[in-house]
Amino acid sequence: MHIVLIIKNNLIKILASIILLLLLSFAYSIIFKTTPIISFNLPDKEQLKAYIENMYNIRSSAFITGDARPLKDLYDKSHKYGQWSLEYEVRRIKYLKDWADKRGIKFQNVTSNVTIRKIYNRWSTVRISLDESYKFDYIYKDDAELEVNSFGIGIRHTLDLKPSGEEWLIYADWYSDFISDAANEYSGTIADNNNFFLESISYAQSSKGRYYDRQKAVEYADKYCGVPWESGNNYKYNTKYDNYMGIGGDCTNFVSQVIGDKEGGGLPQDGTWFCKYKIYGGAEGSRAWVNASSFKNYLIYSGKGSIIMRGNFENLTKPLPNSPKGAIGKLKLGDLIAYEKKGDINHFTVVTGWDSHGYPLVNSHTTDRYRSPWDLGWGGKNIKFILIHING
Repeated sequence: MHIVLIIKNNLIKILASIILLLLLSFAYSIIFKTTPIISFNLPDKEQLKAYIENMYNIRSSAFITGDARPLKDLYDKSHKYGQWSLEYEVRRIKYLKDWADKRGIKFQNVTSNVTIRKIYNRWSTVRISLDESYKFDYIYKDDAELEVNSFGIGIRHTLDLKPSGEEWLIYADWYSDFISDAANEYSGTIADNNNFFLESISYAQSSKGRYYDRQKAVEYADKYCGVPWESGNNYKYNTKYDNYMGIGGDCTNFVSQVIGDKEGGGLPQDGTWFCKYKIYGGAEGSRAWVNASSFKNYLIYSGKGSIIMRGNFENLTKPLPNSPKGAIGKLKLGDLIAYEKKGDINHFTVVTGWDSHGYPLVNSHTTDRYRSPWDLGWGGKNIKFILIHING
């Protein structure tokens, strides 16, 4: 009886395996019927880099002209991913044009450079993991003597290319964008230009307090911001610390480093706001070190930071009796800006300078920014900014 049961169980397992194989075979045939393999010759890495940079720089030119029509030929519009990718680029172009117009700015040159990390040959496409570095050059249109200002942006892409004859088309392009919030919520209403930024301003201020070295904080922010064309650091972050990209974002971790690392501002750590350092890098920060809301609360309640003002763009640039440029004019090097969306703090930047019109510039991670205009990419009625002065 026992032997019969064993044979019976084995037969059941064999039948189950056969059924599973048949189902897998059927599924496989359906997949390859609907997604055929396309035979193509994969270019070498340098050829692929040149091709991608050419496509990205066509997109960059549209930031200057405002004309999105040349982008149509870059995308595979026969399916939803290509169509969505194209539509998003059009929203980016519209937002950047309106933002620049409202600020009295004209983009003169926008260039894109690419570093390819990995290449994957898929069924019908090539998937490329890459880093893109933007350099934006801009002027103020009404200046008698035009002075070029520049800022940098670093973006990490997962790009799918599909062969089309002798050309390649963008099948899909996934990335964390520096203007995604504003572009996705874009309604065409951006705060008007404020005339109190229309005069060139010189900022002379003490850079070192008792505990906080503002100049060293800025130097750290420039060195490890992840934008290679100015920092010369080849996209590198400080490997002494963990990177929280992909698990909530690295912006607060980075700003904590800027103000608290000995190479940076040197603000003293304590039992709430701290990092556990390791011999081989990858230091882990406390909740107050890496979480945006907890970090903001810590700064205020510990006395290490003071809120200058919370509000939207109009609130912060409205003239005050003791600050004709508004609350934004009270920021100093190494001060911070928190970005609040629908009541939640979801981003932090550090003030690293001012442009030729005294417009505050910031550095950050997620997305990587080097000396970028402080409000660029943050639009919509649900966005508030919190200006925080670092004491010490």
